Amino acid sequence: MTEQDQRNRVVFLGAGGVGKSSILKRFLFNTYSDTYLETVEDLYAREYTIQGAEVIVDFLDTAGKLVFPAMRRLSITTAHAFILVYSVTSSETFEEVKRLWEEIKEARSNYEDLPCVVVGNKVDLEDNRQVEKFDALNWVYNDENCGAFVEVSAKNDESIKEVFKLLMEKAKNPRAKINEPFMPRRLSEHSLEVQSQAEVSADKTSENGSKFSRTRSLIRRGSKPKIRKSHARSHHRQDCGIS
Repeated sequence: MTEQDQRNRVVFLGAGGVGKSSILKRFLFNTYSDTYLETVEDLYAREYTIQGAEVIVDFLDTAGKLVFPAMRRLSITTAHAFILVYSVTSSETFEEVKRLWEEIKEARSNYEDLPCVVVGNKVDLEDNRQVEKFDALNWVYNDENCGAFVEVSAKNDESIKEVFKLLMEKAKNPRAKINEPFMPRRLSEHSLEVQSQAEVSADKTSENGSKFSRTRSLIRRGSKPKIRKSHARSHHRQDCGIS
């Protein structure tokens, strides 16, 4: 096996300023800087032992601005894996990730076999969030894309290693749908909370006894509202108010 066969290129793609370089430098050097320096193209080579084999991984940090479209297309066509980065504080950068994925699908007929992770950076700026985690997860899981997703903070070194753990999992099984480990649990807890609130509110009547309110979960939003029939011995009608 030649050295070329043992080399694997991981390409970072995303709009300018989303933190591609910050994520990579945090992972490789455990460093971070608030100073923004526009990247043209940086390549970092590292040697790893994977399942007993020596493998060289080239991490390619690309420019955020589409100044050199030919350079971006070359990085896409030569990649063995992708990390697509957006900022949770910018919906436009999330849309750019979607466009990049379409470009990858057009350029690579084997895109389903290429490991890829979608990364939402800057969760330390939660108060400025524009991209909801559920929306990103829904796109990653359903839109025929890479199926791996994690939110991180390069500044606070939050979940950075998880990005590359997910990439390794995707390398083992590229077509598997992989989410953040805590995501299914968080969604289930939320569903239970909504369900509990619905059961409690459905049994409560207002002070004048004329109306009661009921909370519906998001799953039932598309269903047809049901009206509770009053008992025959009741002397007044109860109207169902759907919140």
